[in-house]
Amino acid sequence: MLGTMPASAHTLLFPGQGTEAVGMAQGWEAHDAWEGTLRAAEAHTGRPLRQAMAKGPQELLRQQRLAPCAVLAHSVGIYRAWRAAGLALPVAAAGHSMGFYSALVAAEVVPLEAALDLISAVEDLSETAFAAGAMGMAFLIGVSELDLRRALLDHPELVLSNRNGQAQFTASGPVPALESLVRDLGPAALKTGLLPVQHPLHGPHMAPLLPGISRRLAAVQPAEPAFPLISHFDGRLLGTGQAAWDEGIASVALPVDWLAVVARLKVLGAPLAECGHGRQLAGLTRWADRDLAVASLQVPPVR
Repeated sequence: MLGTMPASAHTLLFPGQGTEAVGMAQGWEAHDAWEGTLRAAEAHTGRPLRQAMAKGPQELLRQQRLAPCAVLAHSVGIYRAWRAAGLALPVAAAGHSMGFYSALVAAEVVPLEAALDLISAVEDLSETAFAAGAMGMAFLIGVSELDLRRALLDHPELVLSNRNGQAQFTASGPVPALESLVRDLGPAALKTGLLPVQHPLHGPHMAPLLPGISRRLAAVQPAEPAFPLISHFDGRLLGTGQAAWDEGIASVALPVDWLAVVARLKVLGAPLAECGHGRQLAGLTRWADRDLAVASLQVPPVR
C-alpha cells in the first residue's frame, strides 16, 4: 500500500524512542531520500541501522545506543522522502521527547550528524553519571494526575517527567522508588510498568549533565528553522534556530507536557500528521483531546 499526498500543509508530529520495531523500514528502501538519510546516519554512528530495522533481532534494534539513532534517522528519512514527493512545507512541527531532535533536523536547524552527536553525548554522560540499572522511568496509565502527585509525595526522589494525556504519565528517578510507585498505584491503574530506558530523562536528575552536553556540541551553529518548532516543555513556538537548538539540548532535563503541545496544535488549527513509525502520537493526542485526528506518513508515498 502506498501513501497519497496530503492536500494541504500540516503540522507534523515526530515520535520518540519506543516506536522502533522490526520491519519499520519496509517499503522505504526504494526511496532515495530515505536511503540517503539512513546511509549518512550509519556512516556517522557506525551502527547497522537498516539491518536492525529490517531484520532485527528486536534485542539489537532496542539497544540503548541504537534505538534512538534508528528512530531519528527513520523519521527524518520519511520526512525527506515525502518532501521529495511534493509534500508541502509544514506549518510547524512538534516532537515527543527525542522526537524533537527529528524535528530539529527536518526544520534544517542542525544537520543530521549534530542530532546524532547530541544523542551520543546524552548516552555517554548518562552512563558516566548513573550506575547501570540504578535509574530509569516508569509509565502510569489510567490514574489521575492528582492521585499521582499525591503518591509522589511519598517518593521525593521521583519526579513527574511526562504529562502525555489526561490520565497518562511517566515518572523518572531511582529504579527502587519507581518500582515502589508502580506497586502503590498499580491496583488503581489501567497499566503500569518500567520503561526500557536506563536514564532518568526529563527531570532534574539530568540537569547536572547539561554543561557537559553543551561543551560537547559547542561547535554546532544552528540555522534559522524552515518552519517553527513547538516546545514539548510548555508548547511555545520556537521561531529562531538558537532557541530551538538550546531547547534540544535542555530537553533531556525538561519535563514533557504533551497537553501543552496539544493546546498549541489547536491554536495553530492546521491538520496533523505523524512523521515516523507507528501511531504513538496519534494515540497520545487523542488521549489529550478526543476531537483531534492525526494522519500518518508512515506509508511510503506513491512514486
